[in-house]
Amino acid sequence: MSLRLNTFTKIVGIIVLLLIPIIALYWFSNKTSMDVVMNEVEISMHKDLSYFAAQTDKTAEQLAKSGLMITEDINVRTLEFLEIATLYEQTDQKIRIADKLRLINASSDWDTTISIYAPATNTFVSTDFHLEYDKDLVAKNYSKVWKYTENVAPYYQNNPRFVRFLSEPYDSSASNAGVIVEVSFGADELVKALDRFKAGSKGDVFFSSPDRKILAVNGSDTELQKKLLAKVNLEKLSESQYTRIKLEGIEYTVNSVYMPELGWYVFDYLPIDDVVRPITANSNLFYICIIFLLIGSTIAAYILYTNVQVPIRELIRGVKKLKKGEYPKLKVFHPNSEFHFLLVSFNDMAVQIEQLIQNVYLEQIRSRDANLKQLQSQINPHFLYNCFSLIRSLTRLGEKESVMELALHLSRYYRYTTRSERQLAYLREEVELVKSYLAIQAMNVQDMTYVITIPGAMEELEIPRLILQPIVENAVLHGLEPIGGGEVQIIGSQNDRYNIITVTDNGVGVTEEQLAQLKLQMSMPPTEDKGCALWNTRQRMLLQYGQEAGVRLIRGDDGGLTVELYWPNDRDSL
Repeated sequence: MSLRLNTFTKIVGIIVLLLIPIIALYWFSNKTSMDVVMNEVEISMHKDLSYFAAQTDKTAEQLAKSGLMITEDINVRTLEFLEIATLYEQTDQKIRIADKLRLINASSDWDTTISIYAPATNTFVSTDFHLEYDKDLVAKNYSKVWKYTENVAPYYQNNPRFVRFLSEPYDSSASNAGVIVEVSFGADELVKALDRFKAGSKGDVFFSSPDRKILAVNGSDTELQKKLLAKVNLEKLSESQYTRIKLEGIEYTVNSVYMPELGWYVFDYLPIDDVVRPITANSNLFYICIIFLLIGSTIAAYILYTNVQVPIRELIRGVKKLKKGEYPKLKVFHPNSEFHFLLVSFNDMAVQIEQLIQNVYLEQIRSRDANLKQLQSQINPHFLYNCFSLIRSLTRLGEKESVMELALHLSRYYRYTTRSERQLAYLREEVELVKSYLAIQAMNVQDMTYVITIPGAMEELEIPRLILQPIVENAVLHGLEPIGGGEVQIIGSQNDRYNIITVTDNGVGVTEEQLAQLKLQMSMPPTEDKGCALWNTRQRMLLQYGQEAGVRLIRGDDGGLTVELYWPNDRDSL
């Protein structure tokens, strides 16, 4: 079941991994497109809004300049001294000033009211003949800059106005000015300007005072405008031309421009979704297509799984059973597919293998036994040749007792080696053989000694016959003989995993290069000009115990060489 889930999951996973870069790339491209579009829209909105604010502020500035020019007009200044003139001259002067005020007023795009008051002569002239001078109202509204006020004359029907006063002298107050010029226009003039601008605008435009009073066209969503304005920091508007505000789950782009002449702000806002709706629609369509593609790919992967992976899994199950020595008959799927032939052929092959395996197995056993005997026959002559040479030398020297002792040890050795009914021997038997060998070699090498320490728990372990003797022989011949003596130690030990027999000499030792060469020779088959003892020993260990057994060479720090034989201790000796 896990194989089925894993395989199906892998196929779907590959499909998902292929789709992820596409989705990520599209998401990044879509986001970039939306950012570019919004940036262009915001820049365009800000340009339009800046132009509108500049034109509005410019009109207010022109009105202020007109009022300043009026205060400096020589005819207007005569109002301060009008009481000394005749009634006719006073009337004529007022008419000329009124005509001039109407002429100035006609040049403005807004419906403006311009009034002049001379406190010294209590003279009042205005472009609106219905307007009367109200000293208290002037005192309430008096301002050298444009002021939004709802304190207006009854004639204006309580419609808020923007008022600005200019005086002569310029910096005088309402009480001590020679001439006071009042310029005002209705707040509805700004609303009309908004209405005209909104016709070509993408968003919804409104004015706001520093204390967050709003002027907007009829039909505007003033509640939304108040909420947006509440989230705007008016003090930091100069730091950014536009900002984005999220309100009730909807994100708005808000543009703002400050009008220094009027002292008000003009705002333009637009829901971002309204701008990017076509892009969002295309994006949603793409994601829907991806979902359908994923569903279709999953269905295709499942069909592929049932038609390919299930037969493959059946073949794998059959191969695993073959490895265990079982010969199953597999289920056959889909008669019209290629796997039908494979499964039928596998069943036929399993039957043939079951018929042939017994003969092959017996042949392998015979071949293995022959190989062990051949390796053993290569090891035995080494010791016999050396013994014959030693006997000849001792006889020549007249060492009768030594020859007899040597013959005794040699007979024990020969008796042991000629017992070929078993390929394995107990470790204690191998140790006795090595003792006989070392006793003989001690006669040949004057200052040679040996120490054998084998735990009692290891003595009954079975190991390949003559496995220790070549190792000990190498230690004597190549380690001790060149320096005329030394010591050989044979130590047995066990740990949680291995049985270990260590053969150590304190002879001439080997260099790092020589050690590397020995390890190479031990892993390579012997040749005519190179010895084969280490290779034979290693091969016998591998044949007997498998890949977990072997031979290890360790170079001593103070000379000598250590050879370790190791094999698993959790396997029964055969």
